[in-house]
Amino acid sequence: MEILDPFAHELLAGPPPPTFDFSPGVGDAGMSMDIAQLDDYLRAIGVLPPLPPAAAHVDAHVQPQAAPLPAHSAASSHDDGSAAALDAYDSDIDASLRATETDARERPSPGYLDPARGSGGLGPAAARAALVAWMSSFALYFGVGPAALHRAVSYADRFLSAGAVITIGAADVEYRLRLLGAAAVYAAAKHEDSGTARRVNARDIAARCGFAAWQEVVAAERALLAALGYRLGGPTAHTFVEHFTRHAGMGEGGLELRRAAHAIAGSSLIDHRCLRLLPSAVAAAAILLARMSLEPAHDREQVRRWGRELEELTGYKPMDVYEGLHCMYEMMPEYPGFVISPLLFADPS
Repeated sequence: MEILDPFAHELLAGPPPPTFDFSPGVGDAGMSMDIAQLDDYLRAIGVLPPLPPAAAHVDAHVQPQAAPLPAHSAASSHDDGSAAALDAYDSDIDASLRATETDARERPSPGYLDPARGSGGLGPAAARAALVAWMSSFALYFGVGPAALHRAVSYADRFLSAGAVITIGAADVEYRLRLLGAAAVYAAAKHEDSGTARRVNARDIAARCGFAAWQEVVAAERALLAALGYRLGGPTAHTFVEHFTRHAGMGEGGLELRRAAHAIAGSSLIDHRCLRLLPSAVAAAAILLARMSLEPAHDREQVRRWGRELEELTGYKPMDVYEGLHCMYEMMPEYPGFVISPLLFADPS
């Protein structure tokens, strides 16, 4: 009988991460710290179930107003008690996602690319964009989906913004950044889909990406997990697009809106300016931009109506997420048939 999945077995096969200290503690306090570290590690690699999210740490990002839940498309098929239970369940999910996304431990520092700060050997924003593009190609080659890619980019940003540095492998910065990117995508893919470890392993990654040895990939992954404090489950913009469009229906219109919003939210990964926004704000901006791109011949009244619907759905007004709208509009591969400006979303009152 298989006791551990390949992910856990691979990570446990080598020495523990560098932050672990198994030396005897002084009294019970020292031993409890060792057990706590080991507990975090085993939960991060999936041997133990995850803990519920910790209490949120409020940061300086724009905070949305509490949004009323949209009506369920299937509400007519449930009695009032069932519909109320569904609304309560949705409310709990929304509250949990919102609390976790504002936890500073789950987010990169928005200003970590400032020239005055160290960033793990990563200087200009263009170097980060190149790393994200490489990670995207890596994910595509190995069949890793967009949900895991969003998570992987968040892992890499959190690692670098903490001032952590990969010290494994060749000394040049580009090699070590690629090693970090590969480890982040690998870890995120396994978090999203436990079957990943049966399709891809560290040997495949080392062979395809030109790393000197598969042990470098595993060591980089251990260093990444330790630097992240083994907190791997925070929501991303992809998570919130799924969450906000959960009641859009399974018709062609709803699916088309979801696909377009995911594609636009994916472009936010490249632009470091989007790090200043919460994932929910990026998702809200992507949904509004997707709606506008699907109906490019819209007039101002339609845009205002979509803005009201966005606030009801996400808690954000269009001007709350205008920075994200502007960034992702600029990232669109071709002219979408419309322009955006603050005047377009200004409150008529």
